[in-house]
Amino acid sequence: MHPTLTALLTAASLAATATAQSYVVAPAGRATTDALAYEWIAGASRPLRQQTLVGQSHLVPVLQSSGQLIEAIELRRNAAAEIYYGGSMDLAVTLSTAPTTPADCSNVWGDNVGNDAVVVFQGTVTLPTSPATTAGMGTPVGWTPDNTLRIAFQTPFHYQGGTLCVDVVGQPIAGQEANWWMADAAEEVIPGGAMIEIGSGCGSYGGPSKAWSSAAVRSLVPGGRAQFWADGVPDGLALAIFSTAAPTPIPLSSFGIASPGCFAYVDPTNVLATLPATYLLCPHPLAPQNIGTAEVLIRIPAQPMWFGMQLSTQWFDLTSLTTSNAFTWTIAGAIPSLDMALNEGHPNEGTGQVTTYLAHVLRFEYQ
Repeated sequence: MHPTLTALLTAASLAATATAQSYVVAPAGRATTDALAYEWIAGASRPLRQQTLVGQSHLVPVLQSSGQLIEAIELRRNAAAEIYYGGSMDLAVTLSTAPTTPADCSNVWGDNVGNDAVVVFQGTVTLPTSPATTAGMGTPVGWTPDNTLRIAFQTPFHYQGGTLCVDVVGQPIAGQEANWWMADAAEEVIPGGAMIEIGSGCGSYGGPSKAWSSAAVRSLVPGGRAQFWADGVPDGLALAIFSTAAPTPIPLSSFGIASPGCFAYVDPTNVLATLPATYLLCPHPLAPQNIGTAEVLIRIPAQPMWFGMQLSTQWFDLTSLTTSNAFTWTIAGAIPSLDMALNEGHPNEGTGQVTTYLAHVLRFEYQ
């Protein structure tokens, strides 16, 4: 072969090798099969901010690559026997090295963003119309164009180790919403979290059972933020009381409060915390405008000493002087090992809701 031609072919081969793309899926066990859960995509149908913290354990191949450059991310549809109709939305995507681990993910947006933050993409993306797949966890789902949302970065991110924060802010485009396009999500089932009702509420909320307060059982895990909420008059004030269960129901009249039929089911002599919260209207235009929701979050340390711990919770409405239903809750007996976390909520709010046991299945393109 002519020396000049040989040199050209060698150069072309080296260039192709240098720019060859590689992929890694977090978590790796869901690279080719559907995971247990599904999640919204930011902006597909409503304004949404989603921060996904990805532990270094999922990104070792990127660290070992020559360039350590992440150039795109992809989200794959959830397996379901239904067509997902496409649409478009505006996204802003920022990558950074988070100052925390997924297990310690904060519900405050800024706490999870590192000093090396880079806006890697800003613009409009399109969700494809995706044909129905065979329903059921474990079904093979390929990373094909009609199954995937691909976000090719305008600016690559140099990943040098640590927890990666993928911060996505999505805004819907009127008339182009994809109202049901669910992305695959990994969920780790942690056994042991539980909640048992110990008394009914009173007042005008909660329907016939007067059950106007509850807790997210899946949030009762070490390392997570236990979520408690109650319904009430919008802009009204409530107190979430954390204690042990009272031996017998205590009429509110015992405390000088004239509220017949209302009882305390938590022990007033053993109160560990009393947290105030305001009933806020849901920003969605179709949500009821006569019901507000108050919420408190309690950080559960990621330590074995908390396994199986029990407490009881009841809300007191300061506007109507009524008490909610009460329940005893139990913390799960294991720490999530997913090494991923999701913080999501409305972009205009200062905080989101954290799950340390659930996050999108993400495919990273790197070189």
